[in-house]
Amino acid sequence: MGNAHAASWGWSSSTPAETAATPPPVEAPPPVVPVEPLPPSSPVDATPAHSKTATNSVGTFEEIHKPCKDIALQPFEGLRFIVNKGLSSHFQAQHTVHLNNEGSSYRFGSTYVGTKQPSPTEAYPVMIGEMSNEGNLQAQFIHQVTSRFKAKCIAQTLGSKLQSVQVGGDVVFNDSTLSVVCADPDLLNGTGMLIVHYLQAITPKLSIGSELLYQRGAARQQAIASIAGRYKTENWQAAGTIAAGGMHASFYRKANENVQVGVELEASLKNKESVTTFAYQMDLPKMNLLFKGMLTSEWTIGSALEKRLQPLPITLNLTGTYNIKKDKVAVGIGAVLG
Repeated sequence: MGNAHAASWGWSSSTPAETAATPPPVEAPPPVVPVEPLPPSSPVDATPAHSKTATNSVGTFEEIHKPCKDIALQPFEGLRFIVNKGLSSHFQAQHTVHLNNEGSSYRFGSTYVGTKQPSPTEAYPVMIGEMSNEGNLQAQFIHQVTSRFKAKCIAQTLGSKLQSVQVGGDVVFNDSTLSVVCADPDLLNGTGMLIVHYLQAITPKLSIGSELLYQRGAARQQAIASIAGRYKTENWQAAGTIAAGGMHASFYRKANENVQVGVELEASLKNKESVTTFAYQMDLPKMNLLFKGMLTSEWTIGSALEKRLQPLPITLNLTGTYNIKKDKVAVGIGAVLG
């Protein structure tokens, strides 16, 4: 079973909406889990043709800016040590120890991948859970119910209290995708949040979509709408999202097989602030080396180095950021075993 080191999927709105329109986050950091489920290491019986996953080139509304997010630098500060242990071909456990100036933390996580394999790169159902030393828990469930419908559920607890519950799914059509999310529903009090995403392919390269976010509380209710567009080719793409609260634009370019660059602009009309981030990624497979860097309009520069020590199952991580304006340096050293 592969390592689980990518950022977990979230249900918060992808548009720069008002702060009140997003559910309260859990104080504990989210688990480090795969965005797409990884196949089990052992062979699985071939899935019948009628049960294979329906796919299209559109993707989902939340994936419009995904290429830039994938190469973005994710720095950390202090010392971090991760141990991954595959207990079977379908089950994996993970231990994470993080030491920094703000304190120390320990997280235990587990990942289960089922036997339903609609494609060589996917297997379902996927169940992921992680608990911190403070007793905070985050659990996630993903399952390909039918060839066109994928169900997702995530729950978060803060100690012994339930912090957030989000349930939804993606419906895949031949040239479009519909996503519906219900967050923190309370049927007795009539409160909660509903998020609807729709992305439609106009041409093989051009896609447009919209998002509707409706939130109802005890004292008020509000609705926020946004529109988005993306033009995608084999080596580059440009995407933009516009809402009443601001905008989000990105440009991604794959220079060659080993070099990728991206630029993102996020602006908020409420705070009257904007941030531009330039990021790049360089992969040197012959050296088992991955290098990332970034430069932001807030005068922050950063870089990260990931070195795989083959044939040993160890990966070393070095990150560093420096804010010129605040004269602040943050350095992180980490290792992943397994």
